[in-house]
Amino acid sequence: MLMEALPAKIDLVELRFKLLKDDNPLNVVLVQELQRYNILLAIIARDLVALEKGIQGFAVISAQLEVIMRNLSDNIVPVSWSIFYFSLKALSRWIEDLNDRMEFFSKWVTKGLPYVFMLSAFSYPNGFSTALLQRFSRRSFGANIVSIDRLEFDFNPINRMPGDI
Repeated sequence: MLMEALPAKIDLVELRFKLLKDDNPLNVVLVQELQRYNILLAIIARDLVALEKGIQGFAVISAQLEVIMRNLSDNIVPVSWSIFYFSLKALSRWIEDLNDRMEFFSKWVTKGLPYVFMLSAFSYPNGFSTALLQRFSRRSFGANIVSIDRLEFDFNPINRMPGDI
């Protein structure tokens, strides 16, 4: 049941080919984030398959798998899965959150650069903010090229839903 709830991995070879001609620094962040998420999904799938085989008696359940089995029954995210990004959510909500994160990145892959970013989706948000600064500093403003070291963020919160932006 948990295996069916997992989102699909993104084909990184196809994505890299698609992004080949675009030197946007945000594309580098996208690929790096999806590499991390694909690794996480592979680890989860590996653990669930091994656990299923162990429960059916086709394989030995290791101490690590026993801990994962206990975590799953207690609705706790196993430690080997939780190291990819910080979360205090119970396993059921964590899986929903994982799906939301992958949906955000999947839309980015299929529809292009979004207007609104889900900051919580990034496992390494510092990389995202640095890429934003790089993107802005690379823009041509005539003779006024701005060094990335001189840029900083300024925020103007707007009271609208993401779909309305």
